[in-house]
Amino acid sequence: MKAGSKTYPFYRLIFRIFLLLFFLTLPVASLTAAAPQAPPGMVYVPEGYFPMGLSSSTEDDQKPEHFVYTSAFFIDKYEVSNAEYTKFINATGYAKPKYWEDDRFNQPNQPVVGVSWFDAMAYARWKGRRLPTEAEWEKAARGNDGRPYPWGEKWAKGFKLYFVNVYGTEDKFEFTAPVNYYGGGASPFGALNMAGNVWEWCLDWYDEKYYQVSPELNPEGPEARQMKVLRGGSWINNIDGVRVTNRSRNFPETRNNIYGFRTLLPLK
Repeated sequence: MKAGSKTYPFYRLIFRIFLLLFFLTLPVASLTAAAPQAPPGMVYVPEGYFPMGLSSSTEDDQKPEHFVYTSAFFIDKYEVSNAEYTKFINATGYAKPKYWEDDRFNQPNQPVVGVSWFDAMAYARWKGRRLPTEAEWEKAARGNDGRPYPWGEKWAKGFKLYFVNVYGTEDKFEFTAPVNYYGGGASPFGALNMAGNVWEWCLDWYDEKYYQVSPELNPEGPEARQMKVLRGGSWINNIDGVRVTNRSRNFPETRNNIYGFRTLLPLK
């Protein structure tokens, strides 16, 4: 064996680590630079890498943790509310959602529920937008520092649940909360209720093993499957059930009172 042949893999590893550290600094640099003006009701998420998933999770579909790059985008600061969805209905004649007449869920500032994935997509297209991919959603929820909740560690905001809407009434709401409530639980980019309140439809089809084969750059989910991804947890989950790495799924035609959505606008 030639002298030095054993050291090549070591230098290659060092080079890969250098590249990874370089790319991880890109989102930070983007945040310090002048961010583009977000459309009303949206927040800006810069391009860059972030850690997606959780290798230590007890749920196999969150493994392995892996680094993903997303292009820059705008995402709704709030979940789509009944008031915003009313504008869509009035403009298009689209059918009213399930629970539209239910006083527990139909206040103007509550998130619209009883909408299927198809309903959410119809609204998003009407706005000239789309649903976020699963990667874009998680990036907007956790930033690039690997935090388990939008606000940081589980109890970083204290033991009183005034920063997230989960099961019970300690958080002040028995059912869904106003979309502009819980400012203390905002994500690093300023999006509210990305944990709790309602599960949010994503663009992707669901595959339990997708993280094992997911591309590094702007992953868009697997080829067509039976179910669509939902993220974020809801008002019926406990605090552990609303971690930003948690994944859920259901048939795209499903309508219930724990599913809502928010929209995304890519930068051109």
